[in-house]
Amino acid sequence: MAGKSKKTTKIEQEDLGTLMICALRYCHEPRSCISYLVQGICRAHLQKISDKDLQVMINDCASRCDIEKYEFPISSMMGWIGFYDVLQEEKRRRETR
Repeated sequence: MAGKSKKTTKIEQEDLGTLMICALRYCHEPRSCISYLVQGICRAHLQKISDKDLQVMINDCASRCDIEKYEFPISSMMGWIGFYDVLQEEKRRRETR
């Protein structure tokens, strides 16, 4: 298997955004242990999604980061707070271009 390249398939912008939103929403569950992995994949592809999908992710993440609303340990919240900052930075980048 060494030396073989991964076969990739093109995915439409709308489908990619939907897939990323669904994956992040799955990770919002406290029993999920893959949130950092999914956040990393999403970070790598943020530039490819629509403004609408970016805003949905920002809204979802803002809801997730509402520490008073959720009773999860603060350590689990720190990854989401950092990811929220990344999403906001992408939104600002788009607004200034």
